[in-house]
Amino acid sequence: MSEEQTAEPEHHHLPFEKRVDRNNLHSFFEYNGFDEELEEEYYRFLYDFVLERMDKDAGLKAAKGTEFKEYPHGQHAGEDFHLSGHIWSVRAADIGNIIGKTLYLTMSDEEKAGFAKRHEEKVAELRKKAEAKPQEESDDIPAFRHT
Repeated sequence: MSEEQTAEPEHHHLPFEKRVDRNNLHSFFEYNGFDEELEEEYYRFLYDFVLERMDKDAGLKAAKGTEFKEYPHGQHAGEDFHLSGHIWSVRAADIGNIIGKTLYLTMSDEEKAGFAKRHEEKVAELRKKAEAKPQEESDDIPAFRHT
């Protein structure tokens, strides 16, 4: 057998497969060193992915399209809804749950693997950008409270 035949298939972790919350995303952003600009760039990647999926699925567009007429989308699209800031964590959690609970239901295993790979590549790209502009250490512990 050749190496090609015995090699295991490439595996990519599927983001948002389980419910995601704003605290997890805040930790993800902090772990990767993302500042607010990079957090928004990450959110924009997710937002554009949703639009891309809607362009391929008329039913999905009919069901969810009105939620994506404006950027950013959703109940946390307006000004800072939480006392502690971290609005991109909240917005990314909202859209991540749409991806996990709605889009994945319409996607093949191959499409899911493709998105997982793209997601990993985007995170790596943003991590490099974050390394180029290091941040000060923060003692910030997010406490999400509604105003």
